[in-house]
Amino acid sequence: MSVADDVFIPREALERAPTFSDGTNPEFFPTLTDRQVETIAAMAECREYQPGDRLFNQGLRDAPFFFLESGSADIIDQGPDGPRYIAMVRPGTFIGDISMFTGEPTVAACIAAEPMRVMVMDRQRLGQLVARHSDVGDIILRTFMNRREWLRRHGFGAKTLIGPRWDKATFELRDFLERNQIPVEWIDPEADEGSRALARKYGLAEADMPAIFCGEEICKRPAIVELAERVGLRPELRRETPYDLMVIGGGPAGLAASVYAASEGLDTLLIDANSPGGQAGTSSKIENYLGFATGISGTELAKQAVLQARKFGVTLSNPSAAKRIDCDGELKHVTLDDDTQVTAKAVVLATGARYRRLQRCLNCGDFETRGIYYAAGHPEALLCSKERVGIVGAGNSAGQAAVFMAQHAEHVTLIVRGANLKRSMSQYLVDRIERTNNIEVRLKCEVLGVDGSDGPQGHLQSVTLCSGETLRMTGLFVMIGATPNTEWLRDTDCVALDEHGFVCTGEAAAHHLDRQRHWTVDRAPFFLETTRPGIFAVGDVRSGSIKRVASGVGEGSMAVKYVHEVLAAV
Repeated sequence: MSVADDVFIPREALERAPTFSDGTNPEFFPTLTDRQVETIAAMAECREYQPGDRLFNQGLRDAPFFFLESGSADIIDQGPDGPRYIAMVRPGTFIGDISMFTGEPTVAACIAAEPMRVMVMDRQRLGQLVARHSDVGDIILRTFMNRREWLRRHGFGAKTLIGPRWDKATFELRDFLERNQIPVEWIDPEADEGSRALARKYGLAEADMPAIFCGEEICKRPAIVELAERVGLRPELRRETPYDLMVIGGGPAGLAASVYAASEGLDTLLIDANSPGGQAGTSSKIENYLGFATGISGTELAKQAVLQARKFGVTLSNPSAAKRIDCDGELKHVTLDDDTQVTAKAVVLATGARYRRLQRCLNCGDFETRGIYYAAGHPEALLCSKERVGIVGAGNSAGQAAVFMAQHAEHVTLIVRGANLKRSMSQYLVDRIERTNNIEVRLKCEVLGVDGSDGPQGHLQSVTLCSGETLRMTGLFVMIGATPNTEWLRDTDCVALDEHGFVCTGEAAAHHLDRQRHWTVDRAPFFLETTRPGIFAVGDVRSGSIKRVASGVGEGSMAVKYVHEVLAAV
């Protein structure tokens, strides 16, 4: 059975899935007040539908927002095994989940079950409604998030990814989707007969994997850019008219700059080379960030920040990396890695830092993503469940990773080069590590080499320490700091860098002005401004930054004040 556009399927004929309820649960189907309905009506247009009419298909991008005045509609999952009934929507509430706000493909279809009269608005107007009318906007966003979380928990809307466990491309696709808040169901074709049968059912040979279901299509060995375009993460960017502000980098500092800029009326573009959240987004739990007494995961912090940015109208694109900045008078021209050129009146550099590798470790490069990782999140925990793993490092990132992996792994060895863990790690993490039975700390210790099985599905199996001891491990997490992501700035006559490659700002930038011919205004650089007027740097990429989530957020928000001053002087 399939859900064709012109076929009406009674809800009694559909396979019954766990449902939200009968459409009256206020967590998922809030009833709006007359005043809130009037607010929607002022921005929407009215339409009517007959039984069997399709309001939207599963996988549709930019689906409109619907408020039901009369009638009812069915929400249907169109999965590989046929349609399943999810829920019924009744008058007085609205249809959709967070995809209608973000522009992602819809995770279900909607069919009129009775004659319907609805109010409809497109995504742009929905964004305006949410930003301008917090009473109804907050209800819509909260409900959208509740619905998406319910759908995720019950397996609806997840992208099905088929690929071997230790395959590098499989890991990278799954990691990319999860870090961009897109649910993914991973199937290892080598795990059991059922998984092998599924691969055979769709005619997938080993050379076709990893493969991912994108709507009704099966994408074989997709590049990450192709996948991002299919799931709506790379919108077409404006090329002619300049943005007010372009933020390069989507860590806490870049996200904060984007949120504050857009909320204050600036036309803002945010690009990121991988997924918003930066290094903080890979943290399993941040416990010393103000306002979260029980801590918050980096994934959740990034998800909330991205949603907040979209709420205020930020245009987000990833993966999109900048490779050059050129200035032409007051405008900044940024060339992206696909040679697209975007123009902005001001730029905030928030590219953060990249993870350091183990320089003296034999064979380490052979096992990256196949046992050696630079983040400890859900994808990595799945691969290392009930295994023995190692964490290299002595900072808070290493401590957080050790505590998190101890919940999933059989045994965790924390490998520390120094003699005292307390010098570089917060006391609460040191205490927690000492209280965790399956964490062992090795001080004055380094990794000299790794070894494992060969071939495409080979993976890490052992780690050799400087003591000469070889430990059995299937996962090694390297948390030894980072270097700034400024290589793309080194070969351009753009902004001054310090001796370590970090971007100079404020007073440090002023020291370079005698050698910098591009300073064209009659004032000293602002605190976060580089040696180019109107280009700012915030967060970990900035020379002298504190390397904390809170300070990055503070710098990002502070930079917007200076952006306003630059734009006002134009």
